Amino acid sequence: QLLRAHVDRALQITPEFGMEMAHSLLGVLVTFLHSFQRKVERFLEAPGEATPPDGATGQAIALVNCCPPFRTFVERLAQFGHPESEEPQRQAHAALDKVTRLCNHVLTQRLFEDLKPYFNKLMKRKWLTSSDAFDTIVMHITSFTQKLRPLRPEPYQVLVSEVHRRVLIEYVRPLLQVRLVCTSAKMRARVAARLGDEARQLRELFSRLDSTSPWLDSVVPRLRELLVLEDTAALQMEVGVLVRDFPDVRRKHVAAVLDVRGLRGQAARQEILGVVQDLEQSEAEPGLPRQRAFFSELAVTREVRCLPFHLPRLARLSRLCLRRPHPQRPGQVR
Repeated sequence: QLLRAHVDRALQITPEFGMEMAHSLLGVLVTFLHSFQRKVERFLEAPGEATPPDGATGQAIALVNCCPPFRTFVERLAQFGHPESEEPQRQAHAALDKVTRLCNHVLTQRLFEDLKPYFNKLMKRKWLTSSDAFDTIVMHITSFTQKLRPLRPEPYQVLVSEVHRRVLIEYVRPLLQVRLVCTSAKMRARVAARLGDEARQLRELFSRLDSTSPWLDSVVPRLRELLVLEDTAALQMEVGVLVRDFPDVRRKHVAAVLDVRGLRGQAARQEILGVVQDLEQSEAEPGLPRQRAFFSELAVTREVRCLPFHLPRLARLSRLCLRRPHPQRPGQVR
């Protein structure tokens, strides 16, 4: 209110003086926002002992709700057109972005702790016959978003979009861990059907929650197609579309899906993986902003590979190992 009053009075003198005053006050506001950011960091990292655990949610909502009015005033001061206002404007938004991320972390930390055991149950054989784990995930997310009603529209959209991204990452992670390997076309069809159904439910859920990240909805259907397509050329085209939609996908991610598919033929694998080979080797690829990163946050823990030995050779090796004499213990009769 004090800064706004100064701007209004300066404009009444001359437009030029109003522009200079706006630039000066923008610098004051940046200093204040940096202080605000540091105070929020200390407060959220070490809350008072009297603060109940559930109270942290209300406090984080109250703090992040301060950000939209500050952003609006930063934009108003920058609109006066001072030639040196760009840098303080950037610094102000950076401080507010940090506050938003800190508050969102507090708000979502408990949610993802609760969801972790259920994500761990996905992509296993029991998952094919029971939807209990996935249904519980949807229930927890729905319950969590009910607590976000006091949020202003801007921080709400940022938070829901981040939850959308993290939920999809945690959903895809067990698939890329190759917990399940399809041993027949029938099993591949079952896995693909389950992935398609749950992808639809997630899309509908986050659509109801007004997520502004619909680009995430295609990731599971794209991976699903890698399980159902039969022709190598069609698989190559689908991988190309996946790379186009998600530029941070790498060869190891596609290889993990091929492992789930049960594809062991090395010639076909190399043809399919060759589509992402150039992208993986390119060091000039520009980095994606964090909110658009997806596969770069997914480490592939293992990759199932065919052993480079023929079975008769393996049998000979095993017989040689069995025949190898063991060292005699001291005192043993020769």
